[in-house]
Amino acid sequence: MSLFRKKPSNKGAVGVQFNADGVALAYVNLPEALVADDARPQVSVSEWLPEPDVGRQSKALADRVDRLGLRRKTCHLVLGRDDYSLLLVEAPSVPQNELREALRWRIRDLIDFPVESAVIDAFMLPEDRGRAGKRMAYVAVARRERIQERIAQVADARLELEAIDIPELSLRNIVYRLCETERGVALVRVGQGTGSLHIVRGADLHLARRFNLPYEGGLLEDLPEDVLVLEVQRSLDYFERQMRQPPPGQIVLVGENLTPDKITDGLSDSLPMGLSVLDLESLVALGEKAQPHTLSLCLEAVGAALRLREGEAE
Repeated sequence: MSLFRKKPSNKGAVGVQFNADGVALAYVNLPEALVADDARPQVSVSEWLPEPDVGRQSKALADRVDRLGLRRKTCHLVLGRDDYSLLLVEAPSVPQNELREALRWRIRDLIDFPVESAVIDAFMLPEDRGRAGKRMAYVAVARRERIQERIAQVADARLELEAIDIPELSLRNIVYRLCETERGVALVRVGQGTGSLHIVRGADLHLARRFNLPYEGGLLEDLPEDVLVLEVQRSLDYFERQMRQPPPGQIVLVGENLTPDKITDGLSDSLPMGLSVLDLESLVALGEKAQPHTLSLCLEAVGAALRLREGEAE
C-alpha cells in the first residue's frame, strides 16, 4: 500500500484531513496554466467541521459533501498529525524499485509497533553537499489499520480517493504554488502548542521539522518570539551547517489568527532573512462557499487539493 505515489488528474480535487478535533474539507480548482497574471488557484470550498468523535466525523463529512455537491469528486486525503511518523534516514544504495522494502528494514527499530503492520512510503531529499554522494530520505510510516480506517471514512463520504499525502508535502504544494521558491522559502506553521518549519526550494522539500511552541492561536495572543526565534535558528543552522545547503531567501509564517501586526520589529530583526505572513486570501481566488476565516485550519487540505500534476517536478 502506497501513501503518495498516485498521480492526480488535471481537474479540481477535494482535500480532506481528519484530526483529533475535527475535519478539514477543501475543494480547489487549479487553472491549466498558471502563467497568466490572474491565473490563481480557486478555493471553492474551505470548511472546518469541529467534531472529536471518529464515528461522527465520517457522518459530518458525508453530510457536507452531499450538501455541497461534491459526491464522486476526486479526493486527495492528507493524513492527520497523529496518523503517522516521519523519519529522516540515510537511503540505502539499492535500485529504485527496491527502495521501499529496503527502507522498511532500516526503520524497523525506529517505530514502536511491528514493521509488518506498517504502511510506508518515502521520498528522497536533494543531494546533501556534505555527505559525499550519500542521499537522505524521509520515510512516512503509519499503522495499516489507521490507513484503512481513513480510506473507509473517505469512501463513506462518497468521494473517489486518488492519493494519500502527508502534511509536509501538502504544505510543500502551498509554497510551490503560491510563492517564489527559486531561492528557497522557509514556511513556518504555528498552531495550538506546536510549530513546524519546512524549507522548499523549487518543487523540492529539503527539510521538515516539528517543535513545541507555547502558542494557542488566540486572536489577541502575541507570538512567543524568543521560543520561535530559537527554533527557527536551530532549523536554519542544521540546514546550512549539517546539510551544507545555502540558506533560503525568505521566511513565511502561517497559522490561525496570525496577522501581520503580530510580526514585531524585534521578531523581524532577530531573524537572518526577510519575514512575512502568508496572505492566502490574496493568493487564491475564493468562491462563494469558501470561508476565509477557516483557511488556516484547512491549510493542509487545501495543499492536498493542490497536489502536483503528472509531469510536474516532484
